[in-house]
Amino acid sequence: MPKKYLSYFHSIRKTFRIIIILILNVIVSGVITAQFSDALASENSTFQYGFKERVRQTYLKNAFDLEDTKADDTNFIRVRSQLWGEWEPVEGWKLYTQVCNEHRHWFKSTKGYEDEDFKINELILENLYIAIDRIGGSILSIKVGRQNIMYGESFLMMDGGPLDGSRTGYFNALRLKAETGKKYLEFHLVSDPTWDKYMPVLNSQHKSLIENDEKGAGVYYVDNSLTKKRIEGYYFYKCENYPENGKNNIHTTGARLSGEYSHDGSYAAEFALQLGDRFNHNRIGMGGYAHASYGFSTYLNPAISAGLIYLSGDNPKTDEYEGWNPLYSRWPKWSSLYIYPLASFERGVAYWENLIAVNIKLSVNPIDNVNIDASLYYMKAPENSEKGLSSPIILGTGDERGLLSILKLKWAYTDYLSGHLLWEHFIPGDYYLDGVDPADFLRCELSFKY
Repeated sequence: MPKKYLSYFHSIRKTFRIIIILILNVIVSGVITAQFSDALASENSTFQYGFKERVRQTYLKNAFDLEDTKADDTNFIRVRSQLWGEWEPVEGWKLYTQVCNEHRHWFKSTKGYEDEDFKINELILENLYIAIDRIGGSILSIKVGRQNIMYGESFLMMDGGPLDGSRTGYFNALRLKAETGKKYLEFHLVSDPTWDKYMPVLNSQHKSLIENDEKGAGVYYVDNSLTKKRIEGYYFYKCENYPENGKNNIHTTGARLSGEYSHDGSYAAEFALQLGDRFNHNRIGMGGYAHASYGFSTYLNPAISAGLIYLSGDNPKTDEYEGWNPLYSRWPKWSSLYIYPLASFERGVAYWENLIAVNIKLSVNPIDNVNIDASLYYMKAPENSEKGLSSPIILGTGDERGLLSILKLKWAYTDYLSGHLLWEHFIPGDYYLDGVDPADFLRCELSFKY
């Protein structure tokens, strides 16, 4: 396309986008104003509040470099405090806010943190949104503001700021939902900046939330009308802005099917295709998973499950970019340990791509309120390191990532008090250089909520 026409096209697209945003702003402002006026006149308003405290001790060995010869093991405590409030002035109308602080105390680090005095760290607005359900008795609902968003098994949408760990998972978003019977369609707009510039931060430490500014939009459809089946379909658009290299535009279309195949058996499968561009190269990637489980009504109530994960990798011998983009799902979905080698040697923390994994899991309930899960993942890479994600420091020339084992004990004493113990062990394969060493991850957690 000639440059003058291309420029004209971009101008039209930009103008159209501004008009759409203005229209949405007018609609949202009008709806909220009308509903708020009715709310102030109501005598049936309710207010709730609560407090959540999470204490975690985490120990990492060789997680960053897979090497015993370096003293890189770390040991620290994370203390996260959350205070929330919810006001419902009338039925179907809600204002929700939650403030959060998480600070760490280091017993051992590689950067001298154990010598630092206690610091309270940042106090942030983790959530602040307005939600209106069934506007004026219609099929439409709206939620606008800072909020958490999860679809399906959070394969594509879970965390808007992966670089702050599990401190938060929010998105700055607008969501419009149309619901009828057991079906609904939801539209969303999201904006995730590299640091928190939309809300005030007390005692700001200028923490990075993500490497580059991200914006996106999408639609998500859910159908629960079928017996023992749930169908979901979606389209997501995401734009990643890299100041030095340009923009990534990712169009993701996919579907998820889940349900029960017997009284004690369940299954789920999801597949998505990605198109678009990456730094002036065409993009085509694929990703998905499938798993099934079966429970036995006998001693210890055992349940067994098996599954397969596939996330495409890039082959640099082609002109296209084939690597999978995890969109907003850079979180420890499959492993709390393996996110660290991904951070050190590949594209970033919890940047899931270039992965084939077969997994099995056994769960038992030895006593009431106690559950034990044992999982095993055999992991490979569709594209070995010689072809794609090459690093002369640690990556080898094979396609076998390695063997990951996970053991987790979960305990729920009451609705208010719970906790878990987690141990993960990773044995590297020939995807990494000869001589690399196994890695370990240990975590103890205690949570209280009121």
